[in-house]
Amino acid sequence: MTGIQWAANYLRRKAFSVRLRWRLRNSARVIIIVGAMGNIGRRLMQAFPNAVGIDRMRGADLVCDLRNIDYDTAEIRRLFESADALIHLATSSNVDDPEAVHWRGVVETARLVEACARYNIRRVVLPSSGWAEPKAGWPHSSGAYGRSKRAIEALAATYSMTPGRRAVALRIGWVARDPSEIATAAEWLRENRWDDARLIAEIKAALSD
Repeated sequence: MTGIQWAANYLRRKAFSVRLRWRLRNSARVIIIVGAMGNIGRRLMQAFPNAVGIDRMRGADLVCDLRNIDYDTAEIRRLFESADALIHLATSSNVDDPEAVHWRGVVETARLVEACARYNIRRVVLPSSGWAEPKAGWPHSSGAYGRSKRAIEALAATYSMTPGRRAVALRIGWVARDPSEIATAAEWLRENRWDDARLIAEIKAALSD
């Protein structure tokens, strides 16, 4: 690592520490959003002003990759210990991605859920999809994508077995990146569409007691 890279990393950690301290002072309920820079994550970051965003892309409060995140570092520990809830969105939404991609999503989700248990995060929302049980008329079988979502649903059910904790694997509908996509989308996809109001309402319901 060069001196410039070290300095940049130091400044990012410093800025994150300042933002976290501010949010802890100004909110009794910190929510972690993993995948904060994605299509859905950006919408939820706006809907939950007390949220702290984690993503591998620049612009997140904490920039890191679930593939190699260290849940024992001081900054991660402090964040997770302060959190009342976590929303996980950082898995592939592409049904046609290779099986290895969806397997990696299950592994990374399992590590994240274990960290949530270690730091006793009360409410967890995990990413599932209608492809866990495809409806009649959908274009093809879900394959590895559907199996990965069923595995994540099993993780949520297991997490909820501990009193005082609840995880929901939410079967999130299609959230169009741009309104122009809606008119040309297939009928089955439009029928499964969630607008922002429904997305936020479903997430809030999943986080509720």
